[in-house]
Amino acid sequence: MVGFFIKKAFFDGWDNLIALIILNLGYVVLLGFGYLVTTALEISNVLALIVVIVWLCAVQFYNGVVSFFTFEFVKYKRPGIREFFDYARQVLPYIPLICIVTVAVAIIMFLVLPFYMATPGLLGAVSVAIMFWVLVFAVLSMQYYYPVAAQLGDPPLKVLKKSMLLTLDNLGFTFFLFIYTCFNTVISVLTAFLVPGIASVLMSHQVALRLRMMKYDYMEEHPEAKKRDIPWYALLIDERKKIGPRSLRGMIFPWKE
Repeated sequence: MVGFFIKKAFFDGWDNLIALIILNLGYVVLLGFGYLVTTALEISNVLALIVVIVWLCAVQFYNGVVSFFTFEFVKYKRPGIREFFDYARQVLPYIPLICIVTVAVAIIMFLVLPFYMATPGLLGAVSVAIMFWVLVFAVLSMQYYYPVAAQLGDPPLKVLKKSMLLTLDNLGFTFFLFIYTCFNTVISVLTAFLVPGIASVLMSHQVALRLRMMKYDYMEEHPEAKKRDIPWYALLIDERKKIGPRSLRGMIFPWKE
């Protein structure tokens, strides 16, 4: 299943490369704006904190819209500008909660954790360990937040709960997804976040949940089945057909196939 995840994420990205680059330009603008605001303006610490929080929320809003939008790519559809603005409205209810989580993670990472790291003794060590694993679990769970919202359409709190349950129930795959995310993010830095870019990363999270949901659908139909008995090859037959056989020539010159 992991191998097919990589294959589908790659080909979904390749088939929609131009659209993903356009979406990634939005991140370039957000990153550039954030950099200019924090470096060019002489503002107080309190005002700077407010600006950073607003910027993080703006990034999360754009993340949500892009994630919902790229889910259409995962379903082999080609959404347009109208759908983009439709998703901007649909994602609004999910933004306050994810912004709270994002700001909390940032505070723990840059304020709370350094404070306890400087605290000597057992209290400091235990606090650092707790904060570290809280951060790890939060970051891993956030990978599923927008995919669950887009694919299941639950209320925000239920989406957050399901994101955490998915992380606990799929720890191995979730860690792999995080490593895959980090790898693509590092590569994106080399291309100024245009390829594969954050949009492609968010799309891969949608791919991940879509494939994992096949497992849960199967287990719901076969309650006696165990996780190790999931017939992934059979479950992925339709997806394999949709992707189809690919060649290098066909990828670069699809009109010649």
